[in-house]
Amino acid sequence: MKLSDFAKNGNLEEKESVKDDINKKYDELKDLSHDELLSRLKSEIERQKEAGEFNYDALISSLNAIKMYLPSGTYENMIRIIDEINGKN
Repeated sequence: MKLSDFAKNGNLEEKESVKDDINKKYDELKDLSHDELLSRLKSEIERQKEAGEFNYDALISSLNAIKMYLPSGTYENMIRIIDEINGKN
């Protein structure tokens, strides 16, 4: 399940699975620098756009769902990057 599916999914069992996936992804990414993380975000969004999988509304909804867990300023940076990339093409 993708992070973008988290906000629209109502099944508690699947949400627990997503939570586990988020924790695993956090462990994978926690030691990366800020620039490396932003680069990965940009690359993933561009990949999704090229594949026709990019869903802006679902992604923003997912970010809103995890906003309280993000460090100060990170949410705003992620929104800015997503908006910037969404405006491309």
